[in-house]
Amino acid sequence: MKKPIIPRVLLAAGMEKTDVFYATGLDTPDPFVLVKAGARLHLVVSALEASRAKRVCPKAILHTPGELFAGEPGGARRSYADQIRAVLERLGATGITVGSWFPHGVAEALRAGGIVVSLDPAPPFPGRAIKTPREIAFIAKTQRAAVAAMRRAIAVLREAEIRSDGRLQWNGRLLTSERVKAEIERTLLARGCSAEGPIVASGSQGARPHDTGSGPLRAHSPIVIDIFPRDQRTGYWGDLTRTVVRGRATPEVRRMYRAVRAAQALALSMVRPGVESRAVQHAVEQFFTDEGYPTRLSPPGRESGFIHSVGHGIGLDIHENPGLRNEPGRLRAGNVVTVEPGLYQPGLGGVRIEDTVVVTPDGCRILASLARTLEI
Repeated sequence: MKKPIIPRVLLAAGMEKTDVFYATGLDTPDPFVLVKAGARLHLVVSALEASRAKRVCPKAILHTPGELFAGEPGGARRSYADQIRAVLERLGATGITVGSWFPHGVAEALRAGGIVVSLDPAPPFPGRAIKTPREIAFIAKTQRAAVAAMRRAIAVLREAEIRSDGRLQWNGRLLTSERVKAEIERTLLARGCSAEGPIVASGSQGARPHDTGSGPLRAHSPIVIDIFPRDQRTGYWGDLTRTVVRGRATPEVRRMYRAVRAAQALALSMVRPGVESRAVQHAVEQFFTDEGYPTRLSPPGRESGFIHSVGHGIGLDIHENPGLRNEPGRLRAGNVVTVEPGLYQPGLGGVRIEDTVVVTPDGCRILASLARTLEI
């Protein structure tokens, strides 16, 4: 007897939205239901989106609330749980699986209506981790926009004058993190990308890896610039980081920079099919320890050394699988990951260098190259 198919149900909202976009190519302002029954996809979209859904995802079986509840009062405004139950009735299914990010309220409403809801933490579309040539081209295009924006940011810093008080001045006004970020954002928008909170963090701000930076920029101090745009048409992300000093870096910052650059070279040399993610993480951690930079994760807010993973997958999400971190799993050709070791010293600042690479059959390839130069 053939084993019955238990549908996987997703809601195009929150953390599930990109999985649904990956499967359907449909992006809408309001959430909609995706029911994956074996190889068949069922979409429940509003009448406002039906014609577009049919064009964008012709392989899907299309439903609208009005069609599912034809003749019933208020049919077009039925809840997501009601919509899912209606599709399940047509499939003859009484149970579903959902992922870890599926809305709890919808799951409870389904259970209250007699549907068996089981958790399946596995990715609904594991193929997302292996990028197609088309996806790699999309990410490379976004990464080239990031390179253009980084070049603009560095050009502004290079043009800036060093005032007697050590602060930077550009075009007759104090140069701030906000002004450099505005130049980054303009450059990205001109290339069809949205600027998703770039980081321009100077001095001690750079010791906090996700501090976006604020206020005046100073000479002779490390400035961490992290740019992660999203292409407005394709939805694919890029990610790029450089650390620069306008003027002369201190001996300790130069030493940190040399260590980070060497650590990135080490990680890049290891990225290839079959390599365990955690092997790259462990190698970089050990390298920094041997260089005299042990990791200290306490007290909270005063962490120092290498305090994050070597890198993360990137695609329709800025952070996705696979990662270069302390976890099992081996890299495969077609994975796209960042390689971004960094060192952080409270009170002094941070140094991080990041490139985005695609795993190739015999190693990896940087998707958009940019020189690594500390002093400008």
